[in-house]
Amino acid sequence: MATNKPAAKVKTNKTHSNAFAALPDKKLIIRLSVILFVVAFLLYANTLHHSYVLDDAAVIKENSLTKGGIHSISKILSSSYREGYSNNDHGTYRPLSKIMFAIEWQLSPNKPFLGHLMNVLFYALSCVLLFIMLMRYIKMNVYVLFFAVLLFAVHPIHTEVVANIKSRDEIMSTLFLILSLLTVSSYLNSKKILSLLLSVVCFFLALLSKESAIVYVALVPIVIYFFSEVSLKENLKITATIAVTAFVYLFIHLKVMGAIGIPNIHPTDNPILMATSFLQQKETAILILGKYLLLLFFPHPLSSDYSFNVIPIVTSAANAGFLISLLLHVTLLIYALKQFKKKDFLSFCILFYFISMAIASNIFMIIGTNMAERLLYFPSIGFCLAMAYLLAKAAKLDLKNTAAKLSAVLNSNKGIIAGLVVVLILFSIKTIARNKDWKTGVGLYEKDLKTVPNSSHLLLFHADNLTLKDSLVGLSDEQRKNHFAIAQREIDKAISIYEQLPDAHNVAGRIWYEYKNYDAALKEYSRAMALNPGMANYHNNVATCLFAKANYPEAAAEFKKASELNPNDPDSFSNLGSSYGEIGQAYKRANDVENANKYLHLAIDNFTIATQLKPDYKSAFQFLGITYNSIGDTINGKKYLYIGNQMK
Repeated sequence: MATNKPAAKVKTNKTHSNAFAALPDKKLIIRLSVILFVVAFLLYANTLHHSYVLDDAAVIKENSLTKGGIHSISKILSSSYREGYSNNDHGTYRPLSKIMFAIEWQLSPNKPFLGHLMNVLFYALSCVLLFIMLMRYIKMNVYVLFFAVLLFAVHPIHTEVVANIKSRDEIMSTLFLILSLLTVSSYLNSKKILSLLLSVVCFFLALLSKESAIVYVALVPIVIYFFSEVSLKENLKITATIAVTAFVYLFIHLKVMGAIGIPNIHPTDNPILMATSFLQQKETAILILGKYLLLLFFPHPLSSDYSFNVIPIVTSAANAGFLISLLLHVTLLIYALKQFKKKDFLSFCILFYFISMAIASNIFMIIGTNMAERLLYFPSIGFCLAMAYLLAKAAKLDLKNTAAKLSAVLNSNKGIIAGLVVVLILFSIKTIARNKDWKTGVGLYEKDLKTVPNSSHLLLFHADNLTLKDSLVGLSDEQRKNHFAIAQREIDKAISIYEQLPDAHNVAGRIWYEYKNYDAALKEYSRAMALNPGMANYHNNVATCLFAKANYPEAAAEFKKASELNPNDPDSFSNLGSSYGEIGQAYKRANDVENANKYLHLAIDNFTIATQLKPDYKSAFQFLGITYNSIGDTINGKKYLYIGNQMK
């Protein structure tokens, strides 16, 4: 419990004696930190037994590099975020997040529990460190800062980040930025170069978690300016050090990726690209900024997708939503700039929010999505601080009393305190309820389609998940038939909304393949491939149809293309081996020994690659044994058949 004694003074460097607030009673800090950790953990404990959902497939479950475990770390460091998945998205570089996923897969393959547990633990830790960091900088009533972080911990807008394992990139990026700010404060108080170096390392790790951490270059000088008395020269020195770190990261990013930014953004991912003019793009982006603010105040309903066809393009400057958002943001910006010299706390909160949202806003550059709840994760810190501060002002709390008693806070204005408690309870209930929606992919998409029924992506995702092998396990013939009937209805609607959506045609092809209508399946797969020829999976699926039609030479050509586009995919090599095997058998039946041996040896080569990429690939080992027997090598034939037959 806090005492009425003044906070103890902390010994600091004389030139920076007023740089940072002295921390309140350590026992109180520990108690409040434990409360934050427990609340954050318990709120998301119901996600621990959830499945892999949404982008977890592309980054974890179906990513051959991630599934390579610790052996893939060197490749992960030198490749794009989604490398190892059957697509041609090479715009993002987040090796640290992916290395974590690879290690977790190594420890617990194909079991999402560990990934969810780490998300929840890192989230709870972030809340604690955020609280400590704020106390290091802000000389304010400790309970105001506590309520700000508590609001952050319970806010439902964070459910996408914590409940979706893939969004570890957001959690780790924010966590390392908080750690960097903590070490900057240590440097300003101690002047120890080691502290400054640690802040640089933390910032660099934040960038390796997610590129958007680069906004920190603009945040650091703002934080130092508002909450310290250090000179402008010292501030610029620290900022320059951080900026150099950012340039080093950008150089590495450029060397690995070949470019900065995401090339070839699909308009269904970010419909802002469908605007007919630059002005329409920015008007739509400003409208969306208004929607972001609304979700911070009233986080309902929530959705895992806001892409095409959810938010219409603003086609007129008279659009009410655009005008309201523009007026609100301009007003906030004017206030922040006007109060800047006074180091007004609300000015800081507004600038923190604006700077944090700069990249996500689509104002300064077009990113890979028009709107996503996860993008509010770090910026929401500014919002939560502002709300706690305004409520404290309204309750007439003594904001500068860093050692205030809890009883004094609770008795200050019972109406406002009661209102805050109600908001915290309602937000907690919403968070727990929303977490349940994220349990499975099918469940999430069914729920969110009620909110955004015309989302081409959600229609696609729902149909895709209904027809995946994992979703069909244990179903009766009638249930399986029902799954595909719903999937066909959903995918037809998705294509009617936007025909040039390659993944939709890919799922349509899968449905026709299930019905054994290989011509219709081939047509849909071919359309997907035409729309996105760089997608290995599409070539593999076209080849599968050709194989089913016994057109083995053409199937082999497409399987070969798929293996070239994604050299880490064992299925493409195994399928290519099967195609070569069938061609070899055809030559063998025709008594063309030379060509028979040529193609059967090619089959062996590709089956071998498949087993090297996936050491537990049962069918590849079995086919390898059968093929060796076909060329008369019964020793290797028996060997590999035995290995394959021993696998589960």
